[in-house]
Amino acid sequence: MNLYNTLTKKVEEFIDKWGMLSANDIVITGVSGGADSVALLLLLEELSRKKGFGIRVVHVNHGIRGKAADEDEAYVQKLCREHNIPVECVHVDVPAFVREHKVSEEEAGRELRRRVFQKAMKVHGGTRIALAHHQEDNAETFFLNLARGSRLKGLGGIYPVKGEYIRPLLCVGRKEIENYLEKRNVKYCMDATNLEDTYMRNRIRNHVIPYFKEN
Repeated sequence: MNLYNTLTKKVEEFIDKWGMLSANDIVITGVSGGADSVALLLLLEELSRKKGFGIRVVHVNHGIRGKAADEDEAYVQKLCREHNIPVECVHVDVPAFVREHKVSEEEAGRELRRRVFQKAMKVHGGTRIALAHHQEDNAETFFLNLARGSRLKGLGGIYPVKGEYIRPLLCVGRKEIENYLEKRNVKYCMDATNLEDTYMRNRIRNHVIPYFKEN
């Protein structure tokens, strides 16, 4: 069994364990164009042929990264055309939301994405919203919640299933995802802002997690 079939089986078993999907589901899938969400889409496409659920992609352009964001959007549209998957690209204005509600860009982006996904569910009769969080995201969330003084519930990290939201990749790590895409010869977008220390989550990703791994 090759690498990407092994990963598909691992994700399928995780989906079944948590009762994430059934044949009648229509899965609104958030795809940014990055490695995680591209892998999520391809894995769901594989499994949809076996399990019978439907997929609709939603891409959110946050109005922050200019030309780079437009290129990500074009990539997602092209990927979905190649795989014959319906896609909807939605533009939001994160800077305006930040000014109006006095929140961080990270919080604004999260809230606007939530609104977009919820609207897509209603419009298209969706039953699930699939997001591409993986094991490292879960670790980052733990440390983020710890730093904020979270109670025990918050220290549980990201839940595989919460209401209509599902996270099929929580059973795999970033390296597994990158290897899967490499074996399938699939390119993906790189968000340069992930390397910056502007956001708390980035500082945890770039400094705290590597420290724990090394020590």
